[in-house]
Amino acid sequence: MLRDALHGLRSLLFDPDSFFETHPPERSLAGAALVVVAVAVVTSVVVAGIGEYMAAQIDATVTRTTMEPWSESMCQSFADMDGPLPEPCTIDEPRTEQVSVGAELRDEVYGRIPVIFFATLLGWVLVAVALHAVGAFTGSRGSFTATLSVTGWAMPAQLVQTAFGVVGLVVLFSGVDFASDPELLADQLRQLTNTTGTAIGTLGALVGAAWQAYIWTHGLHESHDATFGSAAAASGVVAVLLFVASLA
Repeated sequence: MLRDALHGLRSLLFDPDSFFETHPPERSLAGAALVVVAVAVVTSVVVAGIGEYMAAQIDATVTRTTMEPWSESMCQSFADMDGPLPEPCTIDEPRTEQVSVGAELRDEVYGRIPVIFFATLLGWVLVAVALHAVGAFTGSRGSFTATLSVTGWAMPAQLVQTAFGVVGLVVLFSGVDFASDPELLADQLRQLTNTTGTAIGTLGALVGAAWQAYIWTHGLHESHDATFGSAAAASGVVAVLLFVASLA
């Protein structure tokens, strides 16, 4: 079963014409939807791994205030009621704790995982809408169900962008001795965002968009009674829009 799945994936990515002959888009929406969910899961797992990697690379800590002492007048009010004093009335100095910057970044990344998962699903639908609309303008004649299926089947190519992004992050962080001072660390991170790693991520976005357009072209040609040229034109326009959106 795994061998068949890998063969199907290889066919989809490198020979989409043959793939769509055996998986007609208008009759394979359920399979395409499963592929989209799998891509969303893989992307989420990769993002979680990025969070762990960042936490392991950054040792800086910051001091966070967890409790401030209350004013004397406020505490006196509680004392006059002959009840137990709240804990802020029992301390003279602010209570603080040391917090790992890396752990904070990791938690921030973890908090974005549900957004990334559902954004992947929403992105599938939005790209399908755009592809269907542009395809209708260039002469494609097919159902939206087929377009949605074609778009879903092409989603594994999006993982190319994810892979490039991971490589870019590793390039950014490799060999960098991160400062323990939070302000200096913030300056380092700002400088790193304009280096080679960002260029690698941009290249990944370009390759991912182009690869998806390649699959879309064959899918539209197979399912929309469209000439190869009109299918390629619609796919190219949407791929450019997708690439530009990924840079925002």
